[in-house]
Parts: sequence; C-alpha cells; structure tokens
Amino acid sequence: MGVLAVFVTYAGLTDRVNPIYPGVQIESGKYNALWPGVPCSAGVPIQYSQWGGSLGFLIASHCTDPGDWQKLVFQPYFAWAGDNNYAGYTVDWGTNNAYYELDRAKPDAAVWWVVNRDVSYYVLTGLCGWRQSWAPVIEVIPDVQLAYSYGAWKIGYVTSCTGSDDAQLIPDDRYSGRVYAVAYSKMSAQNHDNGGIVFRAGCKDTLCGVRAIGIVIGGIPPGGPPYSYTLVQSADYAIKYYGVYPYVAK
Repeated sequence: MGVLAVFVTYAGLTDRVNPIYPGVQIESGKYNALWPGVPCSAGVPIQYSQWGGSLGFLIASHCTDPGDWQKLVFQPYFAWAGDNNYAGYTVDWGTNNAYYELDRAKPDAAVWWVVNRDVSYYVLTGLCGWRQSWAPVIEVIPDVQLAYSYGAWKIGYVTSCTGSDDAQLIPDDRYSGRVYAVAYSKMSAQNHDNGGIVFRAGCKDTLCGVRAIGIVIGGIPPGGPPYSYTLVQSADYAIKYYGVYPYVAK
C-alpha cells in the first residue's frame, strides 16, 4: 500500500475513495453484509512499525466491536457500483464508553488496518479554509504538550471541517484513556463525526503541515446536541496503548 501525494480530483467525504484519507466516511459494527453498520469517520494515519508494514487509521472504539462481521470495516455501500466495499478490519482493545469504563487505561480508540485500499496521510485542509488544499500529517503531538494548549480543528464526514486556532484543549479526567474537551462553539461535531481526525497546523524541522492531536469520541453532555464540549481522545496515548506508530510525511 502507498500514499497518493497529489489528488487530481476531489472526492467527497461520503464517497468511496482510494486512497483513504482522514475524515472519510467508514462503516463497521455490521452483523452481516445486508444490515447497516455504524457509520463513523477515518482518523489518524498509523503504520504497524516504525519501518512501515501494514497501514491504517486510529478510529473510535465505540464505532466497532470485535468478532466476525463486527470487526470488519467498509466504505459506503453502493448497490450499483459492483465493486468491493470491504476496506479492512479492526483490532479493538479499547472501550465503547470512556465515561463508565472501569479500566481507566482503556482509550475510546481502535486500530483499523486497511485492506483493499491505499492509505494517505494527506488531510483535506481546504475544507477548513486553509490556504493549502491538502496538507500532510507531519507528526502526532506528544500528549504532554496538549493540556490547556490552543488550536484544534477536526474533519468528520457529517459536519466536514470545524475548529479554531483559539480552541483550547481542557483535560477531562472523568474519561478513561486521555481525553480533552474542546468548547463546542470552537469545534463542533455530530454523532457520526466520531473517529475523525483532530489536528492543528505547525512545522517540524523544515516540514510544515498537520500536527495530529487525536480523534473525536463524543460530546458533553452525552446524548446531545445541544453540546457544550466536543471530546477528543489523544492520538499519542492511543498509539502507545496499541504499540503502533504514526504514518506521517518525513
């Protein structure tokens, strides 16, 4: 599998795409081929080892459950398309509800290994009004740098891109894993945006682009809208929990 650095034409976030890039609609939690699954959004690009190997994404754990059909991932099903919408499988050691989880180490995050598609670390930042139409993920921000820091944008297939450079990440210890709350007025999201990438702009050495923060996992209060906050699970924490590595431009 490889990365497509130049996107000649833009495909929408609800389209079946190849390569798959952050924010695109996915479907998991299916009980069989004909039943609808749980629609969510692609998150932070990852790879099996620091040298490469399998490619995939962090997604929200509550978007999937382990076991047979429930662990499989698909892109949107089009009856007329005639091609295969199967797009891989998940490894899920996380929690479906980070608020009530007794094991406080478990993040609301799962690993989706992409099969039958390529993976791109390019983010469609043009949706956010940024000057760059596409920008590469250049790093995952270390968790120790996130608390009370500013700058948070998200891409999910339902509400597209929302965010602000003055959105603050507020630690919320009521949730397992490592969770930050962002004011909904600064970075809004809806239910099926869950799993979508959260990020900010920045540079590392001479390379500039997207610095990944984490993935959307819900909102406060649960069951909204109206929400007061959007919840973000730290990518750095989840990547270390699963023992995988960021898939980023170098």
